[in-house]
Amino acid sequence: MSDNKTEKTIWVMCASCGHNHRNHRVLHEKVKRYTDEPYGAVMSIEYHRFVECMGCESLKYVTSTQDPLEHDPYEDGERDFKVYSDAPGTVARRAASISSDDLCGDDGTPLIPKTVWKMYKETLDALNGGIRTLSAGGLRATVEAICLNLGITNGTLQQKIDELATQNLLTTPQAALLHEERYLGNAALHELETPSSQAIEDGLGIVEGLMNTIYILPKKAERLRNLRQGS
Repeated sequence: MSDNKTEKTIWVMCASCGHNHRNHRVLHEKVKRYTDEPYGAVMSIEYHRFVECMGCESLKYVTSTQDPLEHDPYEDGERDFKVYSDAPGTVARRAASISSDDLCGDDGTPLIPKTVWKMYKETLDALNGGIRTLSAGGLRATVEAICLNLGITNGTLQQKIDELATQNLLTTPQAALLHEERYLGNAALHELETPSSQAIEDGLGIVEGLMNTIYILPKKAERLRNLRQGS
């Protein structure tokens, strides 16, 4: 965050700008401090801001918190950012990045298996509901569903991902990225560690890339090949 005499901005997600982070101009700010009575020590701080995206100029209501006891003087220290579009109570939803045009082939046959799409959509629903721990578990479940659909059922998820690369369904760098998503799911499910919204967003990008690589891009390549061959 930048804070000067003329303008204050915050860096948060903007659904209107393709679900990317953008600088937002703070139009109004209310800070609430919660103290430890009767000593008066500030235990937590809550920020409420009405902001305007400096890209698309959409308006949002943003909340965040800060724990003064854990504050790092070299960092901003705010966390748990929640972005609401238009009005409080309406959270900006993270939509599926896969186009509806890519869900079916030319003959209407679904390109993405029903079980895979189900896990992916439930992961999005959990994220949009603010349930980040289950979102991370959903990312892992989506990868498991992909492996099951491809007949890769033996071993741990780590071994299944490696098998995807062995069968040339993924490149080695893509498998390495998928392992990072696996670590995220492990931390959420086995260590009950709640990931950040950005970590979930990164994990979704990796899983969406996997779905594109395995199910959608081969169909597009086939379409281009047919056009080239005149069939």
